[in-house]
Amino acid sequence: MKKLKINLKQTDKVLAYNGALKRATRINHVVKYQNGWAVKKNGAQRVSGIFNDQGTAIDSASKMARNDRSSVVIHGRDGKIRDVRRFN
Repeated sequence: MKKLKINLKQTDKVLAYNGALKRATRINHVVKYQNGWAVKKNGAQRVSGIFNDQGTAIDSASKMARNDRSSVVIHGRDGKIRDVRRFN
């Protein structure tokens, strides 16, 4: 899997991500993966699932986060954080 470049500017999304890191031990990332989108848990080497479109990947990650009471970090095609959703 391709490494993502992280935007270090203190934008609202980066601050939300940092807050999610402090509050949750489990974070699900929705990332671009080959010809589709993947859900990957924070720190995992393997992806939890591969999906054809980002919306389906977000739905799956959100369902897992609701069950775990964790967060979802949604990345754009460029790898930058687009949104952070909390299910605590």
